[in-house]
Amino acid sequence: MPWTIDKASAEYAQLTKSEQAKYDIFQNAIQNQHKHPKQAAEEAGDTDYKLLQGDQYQIRLSQGNRVTFTVNPTSQVVTILQVGRHT
Repeated sequence: MPWTIDKASAEYAQLTKSEQAKYDIFQNAIQNQHKHPKQAAEEAGDTDYKLLQGDQYQIRLSQGNRVTFTVNPTSQVVTILQVGRHT
């Protein structure tokens, strides 16, 4: 089963062009290349992929902005919760 991304309920903050580019690399690697979110984060560069709690993870877009998401390994769905701001 390929990895997919669900952004339907995501909250978005304003991003700079470089932050948006990093986020685009991350989400496209999951949605279009069906990569595991950790691999997608590595492809996006220095994102500090880490587990926050339970099934909730975070990557860094910049000093102040993060992407927070859940990972369901059974259904292979990454659900984006928040893009931008610091968690």
